Amino acid sequence: MKLHPIDELLGEAVEESSVEEGVLWVSVKGAAPALVILEEGPEERFVDTLRKLIPITGWRRGNTYAHLTSTLLSACLALPIAGKPLLDMPYRVYLLETHPVHNHRRTIAITIYSE
Repeated sequence: MKLHPIDELLGEAVEESSVEEGVLWVSVKGAAPALVILEEGPEERFVDTLRKLIPITGWRRGNTYAHLTSTLLSACLALPIAGKPLLDMPYRVYLLETHPVHNHRRTIAITIYSE
């Protein structure tokens, strides 16, 4: 499993939109990735805990753990837009690649709602 920070990407999208109050909806396409908000620092502990909850080995199909992890978490998030920055420090938004594969690309959809 690998965490990829995407909060800067989300912040740029909000900044480009000029929306000051609203909701940012972000989702990632695919059956195995997930989106999470984590405190900066204990990220590896989070991944280790996931591995204990849903072991990588022991399944009939090789990537079952990835699908279960994605289901347990979520492939979408809704974040309030109420000034800058998007999230209070020390929190970050991460794309969790539960089944890393070489040459694999993920599509992240960002939608911003406001009045």
